[in-house]
Amino acid sequence: MKKMLILSICLVAAVAVWGQGLETFTNFDYTGTNYVDGSFVGDGGVTWNYFHVTGSVAGDNDNSIDGHGMILRRSAVPSRIVSGPIPNGIGNFSVQMRKAYTSVGDRQLALYINNIWVADSETFGGTSGADPTIRNFVVNGVNVPGDFTMEIRNIQGDNVNRQVTIDNITWTAYGSGQQFVANPTFNPPAGHYGSALDVTITTTTAGASIYYTLDGSQPSQSSTPYTAPVHISSPTTLKARAFAAGFEPSAVVIAEYGFYVYVQNLSELWQQNPDNNTVYHIPGNVILTFKQNNRHQKYVQDSGAAILIDDVPGVITSNYQIGDAIAGLTGKLNMYFETLQFLPTADPGPAVSSGNNMYIPTLTIAQLNSDIGVNHYQSRLVYINGVSFDSPSGNYTTNPAVTYAISDATGAMSLRTGFYDVDYINTPMHTGQFSVMGLISHFQSTAQITPRMLADFNPVVSNEDPTLSPAQVSLIGNYPNPFNPETTIQFQMEVAAPADVTIYNQKGQIVKSYAVQASQGINNLHWNGMDDSGKAVSSGVYFFRLKSGSYSSTKKMVLMK
Repeated sequence: MKKMLILSICLVAAVAVWGQGLETFTNFDYTGTNYVDGSFVGDGGVTWNYFHVTGSVAGDNDNSIDGHGMILRRSAVPSRIVSGPIPNGIGNFSVQMRKAYTSVGDRQLALYINNIWVADSETFGGTSGADPTIRNFVVNGVNVPGDFTMEIRNIQGDNVNRQVTIDNITWTAYGSGQQFVANPTFNPPAGHYGSALDVTITTTTAGASIYYTLDGSQPSQSSTPYTAPVHISSPTTLKARAFAAGFEPSAVVIAEYGFYVYVQNLSELWQQNPDNNTVYHIPGNVILTFKQNNRHQKYVQDSGAAILIDDVPGVITSNYQIGDAIAGLTGKLNMYFETLQFLPTADPGPAVSSGNNMYIPTLTIAQLNSDIGVNHYQSRLVYINGVSFDSPSGNYTTNPAVTYAISDATGAMSLRTGFYDVDYINTPMHTGQFSVMGLISHFQSTAQITPRMLADFNPVVSNEDPTLSPAQVSLIGNYPNPFNPETTIQFQMEVAAPADVTIYNQKGQIVKSYAVQASQGINNLHWNGMDDSGKAVSSGVYFFRLKSGSYSSTKKMVLMK
């Protein structure tokens, strides 16, 4: 049986073009031109997204490949290109690579298919000086059927520039060449979860045996055989490989599992450490107030706070509209200067409801200026009445963003045109006194407001306007339902007030009771499936009741284990 080449590198004079796919980058022959993150279409017709890359050929040293190619420049985050969906699956893979520029330090690439690591190339180019050698990173037996995405990363150098020229990406269709065992798949898939889980591993190759490791080592037939679901209760790297008589082994498939920290709402999220490492999960609803194409940014808020979602990689693929309720945000926190950002690690899925009312507080400029460092209103949609520009002239403009001085009877702040594709850009500035809605940001210890649209200037408001009035008291329900073993009970309050939430079994016996000081707007109460004595309850139908003042309502939920 031939040796599996999944982690090997073939050093040959030229790449074998296998006929299924060929991608070259002659459109990147622009010496001295640097490209920001974005997308492009390669010579072979594949749409690519690139991150932290430059398109410049290596000057006098000419480290291009046959006069062209793309440079991946390592800069803190691994520089990479990621394809759009490619049809017909992938069997084998190859890419040419060459050291770009002359600095000392190893170069190395990694291949990911469908966001799963497949193989690393050899390291090369470590010594100082030019290296004209064109190397071939070849991975046979990738073996992924159907539509797939391809990602090539520059993985050496940490925060130091280590540039690699790549070109002539080739791949064959699924099923071509050698016959390999189908790659193992994990259920549930890699990701962050709220509690311990049991992972099943399967392969579609009949009669195949699966072996796995949990210590970071490469699985072999000497590793642990898979016979029952793998229990995972702490952050774990699970690697698996499948073997069968008459076949080459599958690729080594890796799944990273971690566990998130529950936070009940955005106010509680603001109290957490923005270490860009810990993963947080908000089981309840947040409402989308604005989105833009730039960095796939989204602004969301609940009854108590708001936050900016900064999603450069496009992790969230679900499409949302203003007013949509999003349940189950999962991600990390990061500070960008004075702005708290939420970096998503998973797509929450479709909106759970649409057209939701948003409570928009009416504030003065003095109140917003006093919020610096307190952050009750950062990233929140607010309303200011009776403002005027200090010296309005011409049209609103942007790119770069412009800040305009505004004031009301209580003080002064800035109105910033930071959203590039909104409808008031290139329209005349407002004169005289007006009112405005917008999203609040903090910059260099000053407050700024950015309107989302032309309709945010002089919005029509009244006591009956639902966008400026808090929601009425109501028991919304629980999410998810059925659940195992945790769920979130959601309810709305007209004003902040005490509330009792009681959970009963089918016999009418109290299982769990909560006495809370509910906040105005949407409230989220997390139940972990435990009774008042701390014991896990059994599967079955349960009822939960909200009581606040004269209001009382009861709904049903199902626990399925």
